[in-house]
Amino acid sequence: MGFPVLLPYQLHMQTAPYRSKKKYQRYRHRGVRPGRTPGTFILSFMDHNGRRRQKTFHGTESEAAKVRRHLLAKIDKIKYGLEPAPEKVPVHITLSQLWEEFYAAKQVLVASGTMAPKSLERYRHSLYALYGYNALLVDTKLEELTTDDLEKFKVSRVSSGYSPVGVNTNIRNLRTLLGFAVKKGYLQHNPFKDAKFIPVRKKDVRFLNDHEVTALNLALEGLDMNDEFQKDAKDLVLFYLFSGARASEALWPTFNFSCIQTDSILFPETKGSRSRNIPLMDSLRAVLDRRRQINNGPFPFTIYMVYNRVKYVLRTAGIDDASTHTLRKTAGAWYYMATRDIFATSRFLGHSSVNVTEQHYAGLIESLQVRYAQKFEDSLQSFLTAN
Repeated sequence: MGFPVLLPYQLHMQTAPYRSKKKYQRYRHRGVRPGRTPGTFILSFMDHNGRRRQKTFHGTESEAAKVRRHLLAKIDKIKYGLEPAPEKVPVHITLSQLWEEFYAAKQVLVASGTMAPKSLERYRHSLYALYGYNALLVDTKLEELTTDDLEKFKVSRVSSGYSPVGVNTNIRNLRTLLGFAVKKGYLQHNPFKDAKFIPVRKKDVRFLNDHEVTALNLALEGLDMNDEFQKDAKDLVLFYLFSGARASEALWPTFNFSCIQTDSILFPETKGSRSRNIPLMDSLRAVLDRRRQINNGPFPFTIYMVYNRVKYVLRTAGIDDASTHTLRKTAGAWYYMATRDIFATSRFLGHSSVNVTEQHYAGLIESLQVRYAQKFEDSLQSFLTAN
């Protein structure tokens, strides 16, 4: 009689050393186990940051379980914002020290191109305006700042003649600065968060009306095309008027002939570091064709050079209270009047949202609505009378 043949796993089971299964002890209360010394218990739990924590409790097991339940209830309140987190708050951080850290952090964003240098300077201007109101705030501890400090600052700025829009910008920037302190854990609550903005009456942006556009056209036709300055001035005015570009968007080196496509124009760097495309209209094509032979074209100018040339044409037309940006706003207004499409107008101008466009042209939109209502009434009344 032969020996039975063992399969590999059966052979392994016979030859492997005996291993006893580890028995896990069940405790009476979840998260509570006896400590190394009598009368102590270890409480295990997850804190509000999701980290495993343990605490040693001296007492009975039922008391330990009760304490753990209180801990878990407190953690839930912190998670849902009903109680502040127990992180330590530095007591010696001042407003000036906060600015140094804020400035260093934002400088990284400027270096990476995420933030414009001008934006960082606006924060500095707002903080220095606050210092100008009360120099003692420079060395004030963050936890000593109150909403009253910002409210009194608002009163001071308005009484000094600063515009509500400018004061609101200061408020917004200071709220962001103190919000940075909250994110860094220096404060539990932003003392400037509840500050109210000053109500501002919104009005239409300045754009050229029918009579002014007619005057501008006469001024353009009267320019001397043999004069380089006047020739450049005409091309600039027409380009800004038909493209709706901001002054800097159309200048070399950001904007060059590589941005001109067969049927469209690309502005690679606009406000907010966004790009936008517009159709290449015949009026724009004519301007660009005239400037094909210009080195670093089509517009190798500085902002100051553009300002001088555009203002020359506007003064010639008898329009004194306008600028290069007025041409952009005029393009938007006339685009909307031609299309009656606020979404298309917003896209043409490259606004961040259609709400921005509506705010700019609120009066124009309202006046056109009155005209539409009149047309509607005339049309319906005519139909009812005929029948």
